Parts: sequence; C-alpha cells; structure tokens
Amino acid sequence: MKVPLNDGRSVSRVGVSSRRRFIQSGGLLAAATLTGTAVPAGPAVAPWQGGGNASAEQPAAAPLPNAGGPILWGAEAAEWRDDPASGARIIQLTSAAAISNNVYGEQPYCSPDGKRLVIARCQDFCFDLEGSLLVHDLSTLHTALIARRMVGVRGVCNAAWSGIVYYWTPQRRLMRLSLASLAVEEVYREEDPQAPLPNASVSPDQRYVIGLARRLRGPAAPTFQIVRLDLARKRRSVIFEHREISNPHLQFHPVHGKQILVQHDRGTFLLPDNSLEYRRNVGPGTRLFVLDADGGNQRELAAGPPHTASCTGHECFVSDTGNVAFSAMWTAIDDHHWTQDPAHPQGNLFTVAPGDPAPTVFPAPQYLFNHISVSRCGRYFVADAAQGGLFRDGRLQPVCLVMGNLQTGKHRVLVAEPLCYAGGNQCTHPHPYLTADNGHVIFNANPGFSIPQVFAARIPQGFLESLT
Repeated sequence: MKVPLNDGRSVSRVGVSSRRRFIQSGGLLAAATLTGTAVPAGPAVAPWQGGGNASAEQPAAAPLPNAGGPILWGAEAAEWRDDPASGARIIQLTSAAAISNNVYGEQPYCSPDGKRLVIARCQDFCFDLEGSLLVHDLSTLHTALIARRMVGVRGVCNAAWSGIVYYWTPQRRLMRLSLASLAVEEVYREEDPQAPLPNASVSPDQRYVIGLARRLRGPAAPTFQIVRLDLARKRRSVIFEHREISNPHLQFHPVHGKQILVQHDRGTFLLPDNSLEYRRNVGPGTRLFVLDADGGNQRELAAGPPHTASCTGHECFVSDTGNVAFSAMWTAIDDHHWTQDPAHPQGNLFTVAPGDPAPTVFPAPQYLFNHISVSRCGRYFVADAAQGGLFRDGRLQPVCLVMGNLQTGKHRVLVAEPLCYAGGNQCTHPHPYLTADNGHVIFNANPGFSIPQVFAARIPQGFLESLT
C-alpha cells in the first residue's frame, strides 16, 4: 500500500512476510519497497557551498553514492537464535565478505528512536585508509549504503544517540548525515592539506567537532593536541595540549556538552620522529580527567592508580548524573586464571564524578568487565565480560554480554555466548552498546573466527524489569 509522507510524496510498504522472504533470498531493495518505516528516496540536490552560520542556515543535501535514483537497501540480516540465558533474539545484521563494524560503544552511533544505527565497512581493518559508511534499519533489517569512501576504516563521529553523524571524504570535506532522512550535506571543507581532520566527538548542539592531533615542533614539543572545529565560524583551533594522551577517547558530554572526557595514557610519549615510546619508570596506569568544553579547567578523576588498577581504556559519561563509568584492569595469573585486582575484589566496573575522593564499585566479582557502555537514560550498562581466564580447556573462550542497573546493583547475562572472542584486532572486539530506546544491544562478533560482522540482541520483554 502507499504511505503518505509529510511533503506529499509516498512510498510503498510490503508485508512482514515479504520482508522475511527477501532477507532469506538476499539482494537489494529500493526505498520504494521499504518495510516498517517510510523513508523518502528523494532526488539529490547540489551540495552546500559554505559561508555563514551552519546552525542557522539549512544547507541542501549533497549527492549520495547512488545519486539520481532511490536509496538502495540491501538485505544481509539473518535471525540466528534466542539466547539460552535471557531469551534475547540474536540477529546478524551484516553478512558481506568484508569487515563490518559498529564503530564503538562509548558514544552510540544510532538514532534517538532506537531504529537506525551506523555501520562502518572495510576490507582490511589494519591497513586500509578508507572505508564505507552504511546505515542499518532495525525495524526492517535492511542496510543502506551512504558513502562508498570515507576517511578511516571507522572514521565517523557524533554526539551519542543524536542521529546526526559526521565523516570526512578523501577530498577533505566534512559531511553530515541525518539518520532520520538519510540526507547528507557538506558542512566544512578543509583547504589546508596538512591540517588535522578532527573526528572523535561532536557537541550535542552540533556546533563543535573535536579530535586529536600531534605537534612535533615548537615549545614543549613533541606533544599531543586537542583540536576543535567550530562549524558555525568555520574555524579550527587548539584548545588543549598534553604529552600523555596518545589514545584519549575524547567524548563530549552527550547531554549538555559542557565537559570533555579525556583518557590519560601515563607513560606513553610522542617522540620527534612521530613514533610512540612507553616509559615504565614514569609510572604505569591509565587514568581519566575532564575538561571544560573550551579545553580549560582540567579536573582529575579518581580512576586508575592509586584509586584502582589501571583503567582498561573504556569509559563514558553516565547521562546527566555527573558521573563517568569506567572499567579497570584485572590480574592475569596465567592464560587460564584471571581474577579481580586485589585493590577491588568486588568488581572492576566503577562510577565516579569530578571531586569524588574514590570511585563507587559496581559489585560483580564473577565478571571481568572490559568494553562498557551506558544507556541514554543513565540507568543501565552493558559490557562484555570474561570469566576465569583467556582460555578454557586449552581454547580461547568467548566473552559474554552482561547488563546491569547502576541504581539497583542488579545484573544479568543478556548474551551467554555472543560468539566474539575479543582476542584479536579491534574489529573483533564486541564494543556493545544500547540503542536509545533500550530495545537492542548492538555488538560485533566473529563466529568461528570468521569475518567480523555486526549483530543485535533484541532485549526480551521483562528483562529490564528484572534488573529493578
């Protein structure tokens, strides 16, 4: 049947049974036969030419890869099984003979309604300099190609759950994608071929983009820099410098944008030849601090030594609570025997706010949490967790996905065997996160050590209630 749209156009909708048959057969599906949500294909128009205030103007959409025709949706998904631990339906969202990735879990790359998410795709996660950008619709289990070429194998950034995603083209154009309309627009063009292209995080008002750069010459060089791109004024500036933020995991506060979370990689220094050197005598241990949005007012968090074991390097803001959630390292006796660090035997997942003398532990001694993400509401977390050790019976064992309620302290296994091992390249790590509606957990997996793909676990009815 025809479904009217706000602008007078219409698209066709087919039944669920038709969708399932199409998913099983594979192939391409045009926007004209989308199921579940009405998405106008719409003709592509000329890209925005710049000038003025980006937030005040309404730039036109730039051409999509299939300009001149409807957006094409591919059917790659397959519903695998119901998890024995929770009943969650496990769905493989991608299946191409290429590495597909959910980008990362700390700043979820999905729409505010929980229906759409971003997928990055490449052939070689280690050595490719470019990748493709896809959008998946959970209500139809279809995937659309947005950009055939973008800088980096997962070179996208956003404000968490905003539904607005940014990426750089090889021509050094910063593009903005709306997950709701799939419209793409150019918001900035970098004319300096030597300038850094910031792509770490975006402020929730969509004005600023931040990223990491390196300065090899000048006073106190070599050092790392946080670069901020002002999309309203079309200006880029350095707002902070530090010698030990080689992998800072920069994150704007997703609610108000007044703070930036920074990972402090103590003992890792930049050398004049642009290489990195780890100096053990400096004192091992990754820590965290926050800055104001302008790069000032640095405040240390009670995260990492001496408060906890070294941070794992996985952390995020907890909605508008003022807290940051993070995981800390555990003790590895050998490959078969891992235990909680003696400094915190009750668990290794914590919350902390600036000014707190010590972090608050989430009690779960049986789980060694690694990659963590917190829900948009700030109530729940999801994390991949090891139990016992890296190996079991002489074989690398998969991790499980655990959800918990930060307010009640209750936790449960959502996915007992997500078929991800987290023992190889970044693209094999699960990096789980919750969609904005708390309806799905999105994660990466490589079943049987196959090509990594993106999966979803549909949270079953009553699961969240069991955590209250």
